[in-house]
Amino acid sequence: MSQFKYLYQDINALLGRNKYRVILLLLNRAFYGLLSYRLDRFTFLLLGSNYKYFRIIISPFFFIMQLISNCDIHYRADIKGGINIHHPSLGIVISGKSQISERLTLTGGNVIGIKSGFSGSSIKIGDNCNLGANSCIIGPVTLGNDIRIGAMACVTQNFPNNNLTLLGVPAKSKI
Repeated sequence: MSQFKYLYQDINALLGRNKYRVILLLLNRAFYGLLSYRLDRFTFLLLGSNYKYFRIIISPFFFIMQLISNCDIHYRADIKGGINIHHPSLGIVISGKSQISERLTLTGGNVIGIKSGFSGSSIKIGDNCNLGANSCIIGPVTLGNDIRIGAMACVTQNFPNNNLTLLGVPAKSKI
């Protein structure tokens, strides 16, 4: 049931301050990407190891939702509520080895992935993090709370401290 609670938080993040823009929500690509992820994650948690067989049947639905939304969020990714995607037409990719806390903001063209050959490792992102346009996180990495990643930055190392701004390739802390 927590996925529905997280979906409610996602909807509130997408609507912003004006809660009466519900009709705009239905025209928002990010909504369909997040709805698809939350439904996919819910059925994965419900069915457990049998999910891989059920996914064969429902994969056309998720493929169409992915085409509509340009969001490829793996069902094994553990994402808390309040994710906000500003420009999903640029594409969003989130790996299944991601653990993301509340209130993540993605600006568009973002990739959160893990290097090949790192089995068992994961990407951990704290609360209130913002990723600028076309920025990427290539793990395994751990990021603290209130991290802001600038546009076109590429994070490849750990930044466990809070309240940092990361810029450049590879990303370095900007004070």
